[in-house]
Amino acid sequence: MKHSISTRKELTILKIEEEVFDFRHSESFKQEIDSMVNKESSKNLIIDFSQVKAIDSCGISSMLLAHQLANQSTGLAIFVSLCKQIKDLLKLTNLDKQLYIFSSINEVMTLIEPAMKSKRGARGKSQTPTDEIIDELLCEDLDLIVEPDLHDEHLDEHLEEHLVESDEISSEAERADPLTGKESGLKKRGRPKKT
Repeated sequence: MKHSISTRKELTILKIEEEVFDFRHSESFKQEIDSMVNKESSKNLIIDFSQVKAIDSCGISSMLLAHQLANQSTGLAIFVSLCKQIKDLLKLTNLDKQLYIFSSINEVMTLIEPAMKSKRGARGKSQTPTDEIIDELLCEDLDLIVEPDLHDEHLDEHLEEHLVESDEISSEAERADPLTGKESGLKKRGRPKKT
């Protein structure tokens, strides 16, 4: 797989220099990502797809693998400059909600730059590592789902109410005349018959 590696603002950028990203490149891509997240000082990767025009299922699984490998090493894999075909395939598989996708490297940098400036100390050195800044920026938009505080006693009460209601309904049905279907002494639901 043809590719180039550069760094920008403490982020490692892997640019894929192939028009088709498919099964032929999956093994070399995996090895490259694995070595980057395990050996490099920056755990956050920007993977540039600006030259890629087509992808297959192996290419998509390679993207997901890069995301997982970066997460395992407490980093992020950010995918930029995806063509329409790749975006459509990711939407189709719902991976667009799981992966970090941005339109360009500059968009990622504009998100990171203000956060880095605000975190700088008096000497101009960043007190907070870029990894933490990116995590903070990306996690701000995530909504946490809060589970209601359910105790066993409340569940038992709700279950008992439900059982009582279902017993009442079944006892009404038992009082109905089996031949006519009319309920004895109970109002029948539905439209009245025309006479």
